[in-house]
Amino acid sequence: AIEVDSERYVIAFDVEPGHRDAIVNALGVIRHAVTQKIREQEVEEIFSQAKQIQRSILPTESPKFSFYDIAGRSDSLDSVGGDIFDYIPIHDGILGVAIADASGHGLPAALQVRDVYMGLRMGMARDLKIVRTVERLNQIIHNSTLTSRFVSLFYGELESNGLFIYVNAGHPAPFHLRKDPRRPTMSLREGGPILGPLGDATYDRGFVRIEPGDVLVLYTDGITETRDRAASEPGDAGEEYGVERLQAVVHEHRDRCSDAILDAIFEDLRRFSDGAQTEDDRTVIVIRYPD
Repeated sequence: AIEVDSERYVIAFDVEPGHRDAIVNALGVIRHAVTQKIREQEVEEIFSQAKQIQRSILPTESPKFSFYDIAGRSDSLDSVGGDIFDYIPIHDGILGVAIADASGHGLPAALQVRDVYMGLRMGMARDLKIVRTVERLNQIIHNSTLTSRFVSLFYGELESNGLFIYVNAGHPAPFHLRKDPRRPTMSLREGGPILGPLGDATYDRGFVRIEPGDVLVLYTDGITETRDRAASEPGDAGEEYGVERLQAVVHEHRDRCSDAILDAIFEDLRRFSDGAQTEDDRTVIVIRYPD
C-alpha cells in the first residue's frame, strides 16, 4: 500500500512475490502521478470557483441611462485574475460606473474584487459620499487576510447633464476624448493611492463635463500592457500596446456606437499581439455622449 497526496489517500495492490525493488520504484512513480493529478484537479476547481464569482458580478447587459451610449467588456485569462466593472443605478439622474483590478490571480483576487463590488453597492445604497465610500473600502482591504491585498479602483458618477464626478484610487487613468480637436484629451487622475497598502489613506474627487460628441474610456492595465509577438521570443520583452495606441483607435472610431468601439479596440489588440500569450485580464468601458 502507498499513500498519496500528503497521506490523504491510500492505494493498495496485490503483487506477485519477488522483484521487490522494481515494484517499489513502480509504486513511487504511481504515487507521484496520482498526487499530481489530484493537485491539478484541485487547482482547476479553484479556478472554476473564481470564474463563477467573476461571472456572477459582471454586468450581463449595457445600462439604459438617459441618452448615453455605454458598453463594457472584460476578457479574463484561464488563470483567473481580478478585473471587474459595474454599473450602479443611484437614481434616475445619476449612474455609478466602476472598474477595478485586484493584484494576483485565482480565487483570492476574485474574492477581493467581489468585496469591492459589494462595498461599492452597499455604500451607494446608504447614500454615502464617493470619497467616504472609497476610504472605507481601503480600510477593509487593508485589514483583509487575503493574499491579494492591493486593488486599483476607479469609480465615478455620471449625471444626465454630463457632469462626471469621480475618484481614482491608483487605477490607470481613464481618458476623456473631446469632440473639439483643439481641446486636449484629459486624463482622469484625481483621487489617491491604490487600495490596501495604507489604511489611513485619503482621497480627493475630480470633476469633468462630458459634452455632445465626447467619449470617455475606462480600462485596466491588461489593455495597455499587452505586448506584441516579440515578447514570445527568448530574451525579448517586446513592446507594450500603450495608451497612445488605445486613444488612436478610439479617436478613429469615435463616431460609431460604444459596442463598435469595443470591437475595434479588442480587434486592434489581437492584431498587435499577433497571438502572443496574454498575461492579464483586459477590461474596457466606453461612455459616449451622442452628438
